[in-house]
This record gives sequence, C-alpha cells and structure tokens, in this order.
Amino acid sequence: MNRFVHMQASAAGWLGVEWGSIGLVFVVGLVATLLIVGLYTAGIRLLAVGAPDIQVAGDGDPEGADAVVTDRIRPRPMAATIGGLACFAGFAAAVLVGVYLVIPAFHGH
Repeated sequence: MNRFVHMQASAAGWLGVEWGSIGLVFVVGLVATLLIVGLYTAGIRLLAVGAPDIQVAGDGDPEGADAVVTDRIRPRPMAATIGGLACFAGFAAAVLVGVYLVIPAFHGH
C-alpha cells in the first residue's frame, strides 16, 4: 500500500510547484514586512516630535564642535506620545506573533 499520493505535473503546475501558494507566501511576507517596518518608523517619528533642534552655521557639521543643541520649545504632545507607544506595541506584537509561528515548541507541533 503506497502512503504517498503523487500528483500529476499538469495538475500541480510547472514542475509540480503550486505557484499560487508561493505567490501567497510572498504577498503575506511583503505585507508583514511593510507593516512591521512602518510601525517601527512611525513610532520613532512620533516620539521625536518636539525633540531638541541641532543648529549649525552655514554648511557646518551637525556633530562638530560648532553645533548648538537648543532646548525644547514645548513638550511633546500627549497624542504623539500615545501614538508612538501604540506603534511600538503593535510592532512588538507582530514580532512576537512571528516568533510564535516560527518556533514549533510554543504551539505544540
């Protein structure tokens, strides 16, 4: 009794590859990557609102001796702080779900 089921090459596609599945994995990976990078970037940008400004004269070096760091004119708005932290929470949740899906010991398979 043969326990393996062989598919015909014409039924599964060229060389027996299911191209629809490969395309689906590609799209899901691309969307997940854009989501994770986007959340991280938005979190950094929102937490940078109201950060001290570095001023240099002319074409000076912002990391050089002539750079002047000014104080914050006003504190970061509460909405920017909450939004930044929410972006980081979404980023962390997406990473943890990815780790959970990749490591079989976490879900009993």
